[in-house]
Amino acid sequence: MKTFREKLTFIITALAYLLFHIRTGPDLATIVSGTFLQIMTTLPYAVGFTYVLVVIIRHLTGTTPPWDRIFRIFFTIGILFAFFFALYEYGDRAEKLRKQQTGKPVSVSRIYRNGNRKVPLYWA
Repeated sequence: MKTFREKLTFIITALAYLLFHIRTGPDLATIVSGTFLQIMTTLPYAVGFTYVLVVIIRHLTGTTPPWDRIFRIFFTIGILFAFFFALYEYGDRAEKLRKQQTGKPVSVSRIYRNGNRKVPLYWA
């Protein structure tokens, strides 16, 4: 990291890593604990995939990448895992909400007084 551009992109990548791990909640304690748990959930995957990728790069080039490149690889893989875990989490939350609402299903008989209402068919 010799140039300002390298330092800036490194910081932006690190902030994007944190941004993708942020979880929502009603108060600050919930946000911090959710974010911490999300980081701890994706950390083993990101570290493992980073290690494998660094070993592959070392085998192909013959040299180990510099530490800032390793961290950039880690942040990028962490962003990908955080994105997919967030999709899973939000989908699970939506599914739970849907199951809660199925206890009060909307039926045709609630909309129309006569449940056997015949709809006229118009053939064109």
